[in-house]
Amino acid sequence: MHSTDDGPLTPIYLKTQRDMSWPEDKVFYLLTADGLFLCRNHEFFRSSVSSPRWPSELAWHDPMLVPRYPKLASRQIEEVVGFFSHVGQLYGSEAIVLLAWDSLSKELQIVVPEQLATVGQNRWGDTWPIGVEYDMPANLPSHVTILGDIHSHVDGAAYASHTDRDDETHRPGLHIVVGRLNREPPEFHIQAVVDGTRFNMSPERVMDGYSRRNPEYPAWWLDNFRIKGIGANPGASTSSNR
Repeated sequence: MHSTDDGPLTPIYLKTQRDMSWPEDKVFYLLTADGLFLCRNHEFFRSSVSSPRWPSELAWHDPMLVPRYPKLASRQIEEVVGFFSHVGQLYGSEAIVLLAWDSLSKELQIVVPEQLATVGQNRWGDTWPIGVEYDMPANLPSHVTILGDIHSHVDGAAYASHTDRDDETHRPGLHIVVGRLNREPPEFHIQAVVDGTRFNMSPERVMDGYSRRNPEYPAWWLDNFRIKGIGANPGASTSSNR
């Protein structure tokens, strides 16, 4: 049993078995799958009640994340922004790429999945981005692990939208949003998600610099992109990039 300057700590036991033996301490805490319980061995009773608070002897602790993610090379992020910018100019839509770690080469790779972007359209030809859906690549080698994604908000602000937050709750890793593509440099919003908790990250922690977008991204990236229009425009239907 440890102690503080004010005396011994109230014991805390972990209930790892249904029929575990009952401790003999006069007062103790029991941490169970159903929560924390305050327990007593009194002269006239033995009790266990749900505790509304944690033991006061414990020190405060804040959520934290010490990042160890590999950095995106400046060439990689500049090509990704070039790809997003081209898609935005062609279709006014969002696009997405995935970040993958190759444990053999010890390199961060850009993976462009099969994706379908949706835009709204009206009878006057105005277009606005709605979202992008993608399929997780099924043929990745066992030594390649997806550790995050980057998607665009076209000319809108870079932030984690309500849809982004819902989608990323159960997808741990880096999530980067690129917005304000009508500017150079664009706007970056970067967060890491671990066990459903979001942590803000500065670009310097995950990117090895950024100069200017590179329009000479790999040509096959666009082969995995499709667009669908929704709205009053009678020509709005699913089409390929070609």
